[in-house]
Amino acid sequence: MKFFSVQSKLLAFFFIIILSLLAIDILIQYNNNYLVSLVNETFETINTINITKKDISSLNSNLQRYLISGDSDSMLSVYGSLNSIDEKLSALESKILTKEEYLYYTNLITIFEYLSKLTERLVIYKKGNLPLSKTYSEYIDFSNFLNLYLEKFSEQKIKFTMEIHHKAQRQLNTIRKINNLVILIWTLFASLLSIIFSNTFTTPIINLSKVANKIAHGNLETQLPEYSANDEVAVLYQSFSNMISNIKDMVKKLEEKADLERMYAQQKIEAIKYRQALQEAELKNLQAQINPHFLFNTLNTILQIAMFENAKQTYEILLRTSNYLRYVVHNITRVVKLEEEIENVKNYMFIYRMRFGDRIKLEIDVENETKLLLMPCMILQPLVENAIIHGFKESEYGTIKILAKKNEDMVIIEVSDNGKGIEKETLEDLKNFSFEHNKTTGIGINNIAKRLSYFYNIESPLYIDSNSEGGTTVTIKVPFITDISKLPKQEVNNI
Repeated sequence: MKFFSVQSKLLAFFFIIILSLLAIDILIQYNNNYLVSLVNETFETINTINITKKDISSLNSNLQRYLISGDSDSMLSVYGSLNSIDEKLSALESKILTKEEYLYYTNLITIFEYLSKLTERLVIYKKGNLPLSKTYSEYIDFSNFLNLYLEKFSEQKIKFTMEIHHKAQRQLNTIRKINNLVILIWTLFASLLSIIFSNTFTTPIINLSKVANKIAHGNLETQLPEYSANDEVAVLYQSFSNMISNIKDMVKKLEEKADLERMYAQQKIEAIKYRQALQEAELKNLQAQINPHFLFNTLNTILQIAMFENAKQTYEILLRTSNYLRYVVHNITRVVKLEEEIENVKNYMFIYRMRFGDRIKLEIDVENETKLLLMPCMILQPLVENAIIHGFKESEYGTIKILAKKNEDMVIIEVSDNGKGIEKETLEDLKNFSFEHNKTTGIGINNIAKRLSYFYNIESPLYIDSNSEGGTTVTIKVPFITDISKLPKQEVNNI
């Protein structure tokens, strides 16, 4: 019985060594895999940046050729280059890992959007035989700026990768030192145990330990040496023989159990892969239904056709529609400025007036300082649309006013109308956000209030006041924040 206790300790000691070394090896392998993945992603990003630079060069060449020749093929090549750059920049967004990279990416998008406007302006000027030199000079400057910020984005990505690489290398060196120390400690401890056992047991026990050592290394077919004496050692031999049989049975059962678990794990993996395949199919189906780039490219093509046909009104409404859709699709989860929200409302009202005439007037009174306020996307337009649909449902004419003013460290935004007003019971439901019936953009009052509350980390950012005899005012009161780094942490992390 005493020998079995020693054997158990030996087996435990052996498995502890293996598990310790295995754990350290897994940790090293994990760090290596992470480094390889990070480097590969960096190479992909740099490759995308290089391709984008080539697209910028192609854009410059195509635009220069168009400004010289004025032919339609050159103009289509110009817009093709713009679309290609837009796709590459969109692909870079998924590669962002740090706040610095995000800031560079934001600058890239801003520069590219302005470069696109300059390109469209040059095309219009060329069409109308207007002076091009000043605008073209500004275009060249912003083209250079775009290349410059692409270089900065690439340098930041390489810098971040090198920092992570150095940090991981230091960790690996520490792990290797610990690994060597563990090996040394286990080696010394094993040597000490060997000396103790060799000095304590007699020759039969030494022979038995050799057999035990072979068994501990996985050789279960080892035969015990013969021992004819009828004493305690014989009992020990017999007990050890029984133990070998038990180990063989246990190993066999463990192998059978491992096979079953492996089979079950494989089945689970196949099931997971199947679910992933279904999800990917659903995602591709949704993407096939609505492809923003395809939509915008199509609208741009129609815009050019309208230009060629000198259909100014058609061109204007298509341009406003394109800007409105681009704003909604590209910015729905992004941080925008108040002036961008105001511009989106103007686009929406222009489209509305083209459909229904000038029966609804829009008045905007916004202090210049408040235009820089950072806020979630799609806040004002749904309020304006609600006012039109619900406030002027039974009226032919009306006015909607948007007011924004700064009050100490807060900004107050009011969207008011002189429509029919809201009934008292419905108003109470709206104030409690228990009424979510909305047939406009799909963004209701409750949704707007929740997003504002989460964005600014405040309670009750939105108030509704209405007179059943006529007139409704929605008031938004939020902190005046113009620096993205001062936004609440949870929102910045979602950018």
